Amino acid sequence: MIAPGVVIATVAALVISAIYYAAMPAPTAPELVPQRPVAEQVLVELLRNLAVAALVAGLLTVAAWSGLGAGVLLGLSLWTIPVVLFAGSVFHEGAATRRAALHAVDWLLKLVAIGAIVSLFS
Repeated sequence: MIAPGVVIATVAALVISAIYYAAMPAPTAPELVPQRPVAEQVLVELLRNLAVAALVAGLLTVAAWSGLGAGVLLGLSLWTIPVVLFAGSVFHEGAATRRAALHAVDWLLKLVAIGAIVSLFS
């Protein structure tokens, strides 16, 4: 059953992001980052991670892929999407390159972990 993998991957992605952002220096002054209650941040991140983990599970299932290699490869492949979006925001909107790169690495770590974890349950 793949559902436990989705739940575990959802929580793992939250933990990975928390550790990653705690270890990385802030790219801009803290006063420029909107302050939100921690509970709201956690809830929103869990929901976002759940959506991605469910997508990965669905793609693995529909494609009849299984195994760690397939999950990691799918996560790496899906990383193309945030990279393209971040590149567009840097090029077209003048977003800070360092901030975009910071988020791109976060998504790389999360997508590979989600793909790996979910694939273990497929």
